[in-house]
Amino acid sequence: MQPFKNFIPGFVNILNTVRVKDVTNDAYAQAYLQTLLQHKLHYLHIYAVVLEKAFAARNTTNVALLDFGTGNGLLALFAKFCGVKKVYASDVSNSFLQAAQQLSTQLNLPIEGWILGNEEQLFTYFSNKELNMVIGTDVIEHVYNLDMLFNTFNSINRNIITVFTTASVAENPTKSKQLKQLQLKDELEDSNAFQMAVENEFAGVCFLEVRKKIIQQYNNNLSNDIVMLLAKKTRGLKKDDIEKTVDDYIQKNILPVEINHPTNTCDPITGSWTERLLTIQEYKKLHLRHDKILLVHNGFYNSSEKGLKNMIAGILNLIISIAGSLAIVITPFIILEGIPKKSTF
Repeated sequence: MQPFKNFIPGFVNILNTVRVKDVTNDAYAQAYLQTLLQHKLHYLHIYAVVLEKAFAARNTTNVALLDFGTGNGLLALFAKFCGVKKVYASDVSNSFLQAAQQLSTQLNLPIEGWILGNEEQLFTYFSNKELNMVIGTDVIEHVYNLDMLFNTFNSINRNIITVFTTASVAENPTKSKQLKQLQLKDELEDSNAFQMAVENEFAGVCFLEVRKKIIQQYNNNLSNDIVMLLAKKTRGLKKDDIEKTVDDYIQKNILPVEINHPTNTCDPITGSWTERLLTIQEYKKLHLRHDKILLVHNGFYNSSEKGLKNMIAGILNLIISIAGSLAIVITPFIILEGIPKKSTF
């Protein structure tokens, strides 16, 4: 089995033929795909590393792999291009999944299956199908309930391998500060209407205000002060869970316990977290709860740019490679490799 990075030049050649306007009419999906294609060498190197980690304990591509949160589908399609026997792709966004399917057709790279939905749909889809690996880039920080997700993976296959990347690095002070500011903006000012306009009736409204509206619609007898109190204390919950806290308050006079983080927040309608910041220790505890050992790898900066940016990226990447685990404070992203405690292939 040859290294996945060896497939990058060939995949670049076929990506150069992509006609973005023929892939999707969705403005957000178009913009996202344009960004990926503009920096395709960098992203393909990330994809190659993700696949190298996923296949570290194997010497064959004869496996079934899921690209979870596929977005425009590039990671899944690259895996298929590299010769992975069975490749599936899932996403909660219908517009993105349709774009990924269209891109698959345009590149003549058919994959085995497309799944629209979350944990419930995944469990149903793979109830009678083999699944050995789950990979995903820039998705784990958005998942509403990670324990539910990992429970689903284990229900499908106890020996499943997971590899995720995330740029939400809590240990990187610069990155953490930037993301906390973004979280506060979504929570208190306005949310990303461009991203969620099609699928969210409250697109553009700050999350605190959305939670207030949910509470008022659910029970219009509550005073404004109580509504505000409940809205503040339900940061990080989506609609169904917010309504449960209202019931608990009315029936038992119990207030919800606020999440133990100053700025983490999620869209109350979709449950998608705004670049959720979790520490390495929190990710390790998550994996241990689901019988997995977590290996954490530092990412790297985009060294495919030209001029000064390339030079700076090269220097930073050298520092990261030398500093090892200490480089967590400057790494632009991390790779979370989940290995079952007792694997039987």
